[in-house]
Amino acid sequence: MKHPKNVERYPGSLDELAREVGNMHYTSLAEFMQYLADDLKRQAVSDREKTRTKLPAELEAAAEQLYAAKRRIDSAAKICKPHMQERD
Repeated sequence: MKHPKNVERYPGSLDELAREVGNMHYTSLAEFMQYLADDLKRQAVSDREKTRTKLPAELEAAAEQLYAAKRRIDSAAKICKPHMQERD
């Protein structure tokens, strides 16, 4: 499997990408984090099927951390919701 060092369809740097993702509406950011965590879980399953042990454990742990971060962003979105309605 090819693991590129950048996002092929994004012309900016990884730092710029992180800032753009971080500046998204919190509900969209949480959705993105869910997709990223789900993909890490998928990779862990694939690696486990190849009888790897250490890598899947790390990927699963990272996914769980992302799920936890997603829950915190969901909480932040709820806090901001009353203030964002007039701008959405």
